[in-house]
Amino acid sequence: MSIVEPPPASATQRVFRPDPTSFELREEHHRATFSACDLPPITVLVTIHGEIDATNAMALAGYVEKRLGCSRKLILDLQTVEFFGASGFAALSNINVVCARRGVRWSLLAGPHVRRLLRICDPKRELPVAEPSAKYSRTRPSNRKLLVGGYH
Repeated sequence: MSIVEPPPASATQRVFRPDPTSFELREEHHRATFSACDLPPITVLVTIHGEIDATNAMALAGYVEKRLGCSRKLILDLQTVEFFGASGFAALSNINVVCARRGVRWSLLAGPHVRRLLRICDPKRELPVAEPSAKYSRTRPSNRKLLVGGYH
């Protein structure tokens, strides 16, 4: 009696192609704003503001996956995130897997709240966290000087 192995299942991959007219529209997901823009020729920049927690972490992963399209590089900007829960790390791990499967190089611009969680959840530094640079640095509104009434 011989055992017949079933044929290997063919690998499938989801590919989302964003509507070019709505590509730069923002989305609101429970105390967080997601936005994306295309940086020609092959890069997409996704910027997140607000709070990432259990209510919107998987929405973050889905949003990023949908915005990848045909891009070969992703920059995920979390510098202005004010709260980043453990479920946010699960979303980053999901993004890491999606990018690896599609051959997309990606980098994470992490603010202080994200870095704090990554020190705990990613001690081996497996996620591609970019070092802070002047090119991508941001300031919070409270750190900006307000100029009132012209030149003094």
